[in-house]
Amino acid sequence: MDAATHALTSFALTRGFFPNRRWPAILGIIFAGTFADIDWFSAWFGPAAYFTAHRTFTHSIPGTILVIALAVLFTRYISRKDQPEPLPPLLLPLTVAAALHVLLDLLQSEGVAVLRPFSGKRYAPDLLPSFDLWILALLLAGIFIPELFRLVSSEIGAKDKRPRGRNGALIALALIAAYIGARAILHANSVAALDPHSYKGESARSVAAYPDSLSLFTWHGVVETQSYLCQVPVPAGLGKSFDAESADCLHKPEPSPELDVAQKTKVAQAYINAMPFPRATVSRTPDGSEILLRSMRDAAENQTRHRLGARILVGPQLKISSQELIWLSDINIR
Repeated sequence: MDAATHALTSFALTRGFFPNRRWPAILGIIFAGTFADIDWFSAWFGPAAYFTAHRTFTHSIPGTILVIALAVLFTRYISRKDQPEPLPPLLLPLTVAAALHVLLDLLQSEGVAVLRPFSGKRYAPDLLPSFDLWILALLLAGIFIPELFRLVSSEIGAKDKRPRGRNGALIALALIAAYIGARAILHANSVAALDPHSYKGESARSVAAYPDSLSLFTWHGVVETQSYLCQVPVPAGLGKSFDAESADCLHKPEPSPELDVAQKTKVAQAYINAMPFPRATVSRTPDGSEILLRSMRDAAENQTRHRLGARILVGPQLKISSQELIWLSDINIR
């Protein structure tokens, strides 16, 4: 989820469940709800740093505890000139905001290593896109529409003694929860539609349905069979049928000694374990072979930013001459 959505979610959380907080506490809650995305800056240090840091420690359980501690220090620092808020009533909203950040990111398809550093496994229910316009719109409406009504009522001299913007924030958060629930149902239906069909005459070994950034009723299916990796649109609306024949299937590379040795490298193993539906392509080079791994998830979601791949160069006598993580945008994909 983008930083703006996390910040607005934390602000709505404050208005809805922790009203009448002073600005130092509000800023502290927003800090707790956004700080985990500091790992985004790892992209400045290259694909290997991004792969290692993004959605790992700062989104893990130990990392979230650290974020909460930093948020407490931040809140105390900016309120040092005023009487600081007691720690017990401050700790609850900071904890909820930090945990809600991880939960929203966990619902996406990119994957979150919540057990880091104890386990590098990434969890991804694939319910939400990386940028969800509907959640952002609900948050903006829940925050700014009450402000408009407040402005109108102040013009006519009416005084509202209720906490500022609380009802709008609560309604927005409730609608977001209902929206996520609807996506969960549609996602389950989409996965169920993918599984029983055959693709190029082969049954599915594993399937996944990834969300569309705009449409609630359009899902992007990925299917792996023995010989193919396929992309197929999955309509989830009422009255629409799934057509397995519309799948765009790519043949897996034939087994080879070069591919086998490349997939056993440290970089390839890390990539395969972290990225869903990795697809390998093998190309000949003057000195041997180039094996490129990339995730079919990125292609299905039409991700163009920070798409990661793994490139392994195999030289004569099956010697690994290079293994690295790369930005796919930096190369010409064949």
